[in-house]
Amino acid sequence: MSERIGNLIREYRNKVLKGKFIDLVPLSEKDMENVVELRNKEKNRYFLNQTYTLTVEGQLRWYQTYLERDNDIYWSIYSKAGQFVGTVRIYDIDEEKDLCTQGSFIIDEEFAEEAPYAIEAELLSLDFVFDVLHIGNVINEDRADNKVMNNLTRKLGFVFQDDTVVNGVDYKYYLLNPEGYQRNRQKFLDVVLYWCER
Repeated sequence: MSERIGNLIREYRNKVLKGKFIDLVPLSEKDMENVVELRNKEKNRYFLNQTYTLTVEGQLRWYQTYLERDNDIYWSIYSKAGQFVGTVRIYDIDEEKDLCTQGSFIIDEEFAEEAPYAIEAELLSLDFVFDVLHIGNVINEDRADNKVMNNLTRKLGFVFQDDTVVNGVDYKYYLLNPEGYQRNRQKFLDVVLYWCER
């Protein structure tokens, strides 16, 4: 693992990425109950291909191993009102391969229509990859039948690479580079700014 990437991950595990409607807050122990509740919702379990029920104790054990890794950053997504609304993660960060994966992306459907939380979470996390980490390629694997995420992924500039199977479930494998992202970023930023003017 790159020392530069490891140092950045350790630094940003103590920094909040601020948006107009949300903040990406580095995952901490206080978020475990929220994460477990969110991931155990039936619809989220389905789209995450999560075959078991999470527990707070299990999530805390996972969190301790997460803290030992220097190629993984996980954020809780909070609205500006301080409400936990979701999660997003960048992991398997590999400077040598110029590659990382975006995942664990969930916006609680209870809050999803309040504001463009999903769009802004995408912008903040991808800006982090390209502008802070300077990694040139982001992998995204969306469950094949998740039409909303597949649509958002393509509109952001991710390019379909292949159909793949993860634990017996069909997924679409996408790749995004900075050029593809920059071609589409402004359209999504405009949506966020439009919501600001409402």
